Amino acid sequence: MRKPVKETAKKPEIKAQPDSLKDLSGLTQKPDELTSIREILEVAVQREESAHQFYMMAHERACNRVDKELFLRLAQEELLHKQNLLRQLEEVSARLFTDSALSAGEFSEW
Repeated sequence: MRKPVKETAKKPEIKAQPDSLKDLSGLTQKPDELTSIREILEVAVQREESAHQFYMMAHERACNRVDKELFLRLAQEELLHKQNLLRQLEEVSARLFTDSALSAGEFSEW
């Protein structure tokens, strides 16, 4: 009687990161090192951009159509996340501006 042969999945080859992904300025900060919602959102935007670049690199290096489509879809999702974060950052900035203007008495006639 023949023994069944176990199929082992090939592990993907991990290559060194390109220089563009090595310099992730501001991405090494931990959340407890950030002092404001604005800083947190700015770092989150940078991380989404970095993730987008990473998935695009993976898309370019993928060897088959299924993997290419997966990485492209993931890259597009990261851009959507970035757009949402930028919108939230605009809202926070507008609130901060309004709050500072109100506290300075610029709108006291209201």
